[in-house]
Amino acid sequence: MEKTEGELLGVQLTLVGLLLVVFFEGVFPYPLVGLLFGVVGTAVFLTALISETWP
Repeated sequence: MEKTEGELLGVQLTLVGLLLVVFFEGVFPYPLVGLLFGVVGTAVFLTALISETWP
């Protein structure tokens, strides 16, 4: 996966997680799933960002 694709995937996962947390606040599993999407999306984004600059 290229750096740009990884960054876009990370941003998309984070936004989907935020959407799940905000719109499905009262429904039990969705906020937790949204939080997990946010964590995974942030990790993917940072990994893609660091992989190009890491020596």
